[in-house]
Amino acid sequence: MALVLHGLKGHKSPFKALIVAEYNGVQVKLVDNFKLGVTNKSPEFLKLNPIGKVPVLETPDGLVFESNAIARYVARSNAGNSLHGSSLIDYVRHFC
Repeated sequence: MALVLHGLKGHKSPFKALIVAEYNGVQVKLVDNFKLGVTNKSPEFLKLNPIGKVPVLETPDGLVFESNAIARYVARSNAGNSLHGSSLIDYVRHFC
């Protein structure tokens, strides 16, 4: 299952996750036709995030909010890749 990313195309926040996904070999689909101030105020989106903040990542494990947390989730999604570092200290140095 592809991860679904809700956010504005071309904006830096969802772009972080898309870059990490490309390097990590993880499939992330950016929702088409997302319009800030419209899509994130829709009843469907507010079910995902009641305060309407973007980006939001839909995963099999649940929803992930905030761009840095989303990037970390995507980085750790492929266990065969050490993009997130090979030790705990590597992990915190890369994502602080």
